[in-house]
Amino acid sequence: MLTTSLVQGSVLQRTPGWAELCGLLALLCLTCRYARPSLVMVCSVPLFVAAIRTQERAPVVLDLSVFRDVDGLFVLLPMAFALLGGYLRSEDGRRRAAARDVRRAERLDLARDLHDHVAHYITAIVVQAQAGEHIMEKDPATARSLFSNIEQTGQDGLVAMQRMVGLLRTYETVTAQAAATPVMTSIKELVRRADSAGQRVSLEIAEEVNADDWPPQLAKTAKRLVQEGLTNVRKHARTASAVHVRMEVGSGRLVIHVRDNGTSQHHGRSWFLPSGFGMIGLRERVDELGGELSSGPMPEGGWELSASIPLNWADRKPR
Repeated sequence: MLTTSLVQGSVLQRTPGWAELCGLLALLCLTCRYARPSLVMVCSVPLFVAAIRTQERAPVVLDLSVFRDVDGLFVLLPMAFALLGGYLRSEDGRRRAAARDVRRAERLDLARDLHDHVAHYITAIVVQAQAGEHIMEKDPATARSLFSNIEQTGQDGLVAMQRMVGLLRTYETVTAQAAATPVMTSIKELVRRADSAGQRVSLEIAEEVNADDWPPQLAKTAKRLVQEGLTNVRKHARTASAVHVRMEVGSGRLVIHVRDNGTSQHHGRSWFLPSGFGMIGLRERVDELGGELSSGPMPEGGWELSASIPLNWADRKPR
């Protein structure tokens, strides 16, 4: 009706013609693409029949020889446009599914980052507060130092949380700011903060380790691994007096070890309690890069968290 009303003032022919046929085919395609599933058949069938009936109602359409010579062309045309609409509908569905997957991956990544930041800083505050409660009367100077560390750790945690909130609001800006800090500087800072009089933490970096060549995903995973290892030592190995972090490269793989000398019996029992999602998120990060993650007691005593990640992971095919 719309197309006929638009052309009736400009052409002499008053019967339906090319305008109506093109309009019907366009409506049929758009219906098959955008209509709700419950209305696709209800709306597309009348359009399909109307397009077929155009052959009988619009003699001007038959002026071209191709329409007269090809049998069933008026059936094939609406069928082709209906299939085109269905194909575009499936493509739209695939794009929406891909967008949902991307959003889900982003949410999981944010959840990992949130756990890494909150668990690390809160655990440090709790452990130092517990230690300060016991040594306040015996060694007031050390207790004051612990409370100073608690204050600094709390401030650092607030800064980390502000960055997380900024990440949710302006992803590109915050990512660019976060990438400005070299990964080795961040790891050394984590080790420095974890080091204390009662639990010495050392860092050993082999000469062949060159973090400047690491892609952002590998650098982020290396930092998270050290952070999670130190956090779990605080949570589950309070009796450990020494923690050693070693980073080395061998056979084209980055190998990271976080070892402590805590009692393996206490440490092992605590690690298998379902107390958090840190190891789950860390294992997902390592798996995404084609690496291997393991944790368990060492024969000589203590506990070890280790990971082996290929340096050329970007060239590997996705799992």
